[in-house]
Amino acid sequence: MPRVPRLFFHLRWRIALVLFVTAVCYQQHRFYVSRESLAAKYSPTNFEAVHRGLSSRSKKPDVDDTHFRDHILSQREHWQTLGKGWEGKVFSYKTSVIKTYTSGRSPFRNCAPDTENAGEKWPTEIAASLRFGGHKHNTPGSELTDDDYASTALHGFLPVKSYFKAAVSEGQEAEWHLVTPLLKGGTLKDLAKKVAHNPKLTKTRDMDAYFRPIFENLLGDIQRLHDAKYCHDDIKPDNVFIANRTDWVLGDLGNLRHLSHPYHSSKIWADNNQLSDCRANDIMRLLKSYMHFLKQSTNDDKAFNDAFMEGKEPFSRLFWMASKDAPDMSAAILRRISMAEYPEQPAKMEAAEEIAVSVKDHAFSGWFFKQSSLNKEVKRMLEMKLGDKSARWWGMVGIFGIPESGGCGF
Repeated sequence: MPRVPRLFFHLRWRIALVLFVTAVCYQQHRFYVSRESLAAKYSPTNFEAVHRGLSSRSKKPDVDDTHFRDHILSQREHWQTLGKGWEGKVFSYKTSVIKTYTSGRSPFRNCAPDTENAGEKWPTEIAASLRFGGHKHNTPGSELTDDDYASTALHGFLPVKSYFKAAVSEGQEAEWHLVTPLLKGGTLKDLAKKVAHNPKLTKTRDMDAYFRPIFENLLGDIQRLHDAKYCHDDIKPDNVFIANRTDWVLGDLGNLRHLSHPYHSSKIWADNNQLSDCRANDIMRLLKSYMHFLKQSTNDDKAFNDAFMEGKEPFSRLFWMASKDAPDMSAAILRRISMAEYPEQPAKMEAAEEIAVSVKDHAFSGWFFKQSSLNKEVKRMLEMKLGDKSARWWGMVGIFGIPESGGCGF
């Protein structure tokens, strides 16, 4: 009889040992997968095979730019803080926005050309902005105003007024600076707040009819980006800027990557429910941004949510038709859908069969939803999260740091 407890004792420790080994193996698996994903995310964007006509924009002038840079730095005390985050700070000065990048927070991904230290890296946003926005002093049309320049000369991308590396004050480490035009219209979020008080545009249908052509123009700009074999990877309302009443432009190109970039097949990308084709992902993120804009600009969540989930209004039909074929979506396809579901047409009596199926896949019958639950469902459908907190935790970034790539990408 005394042997029975001893057997249970040995069995208990064997089970504990098996569980411990399993836990260690799982932790190691998550550790290596997470660090591999982070290495993919922070690997450089390849700018070597740029689209024809883009490379000339990246040439930096000498005299004019130096004078402008010196003037900007001399007025440092007059800069106004617009915001600050993990990667740096954003300031405004007269007609300019100055963005500074804090080194050591998130690793810079691309090598800077023509620097004293060979292999020194700089923010990908500067390289991408130079290629797709161009340098204001080096592109035809520089005599235009900042707003006109952004909308006409650059085909939907913010131009660069200057870029340089300098210390904010004596004794501090030098930081990269990127200077772009200050667009008075702000972002898509700012525009939503402004038009929400417009007495002539009180319904989602009215908003859609007025702004849909501008949205379609932006689709053309993204098409040019995709034709050059790049993806924005971070389209959201905060990164769509209002150049003027009829033009929106894309900014914050810090996450721009070439189509075959390893990040697009990483676990971080998949865990955030991003589409495997980054071009389709860009288009759906832009469409969701537009839906967010319509929702926030009407000041009537209930009316928007009901119309959105019913799939009968043109704007909701646009979303559900696109969502049905999201993995294969492109700017051209979405433009065709938009033309078929033009906002001036009357609402359908019933949702089309393919839309009804999509709606049913994402929600139970609307009659059984309380408004709070319905609002959560709409938010879930329009969600655009793209975080890496889990990968950072499992990858022990606090201890080992973020794995850096040895490539340059130029």
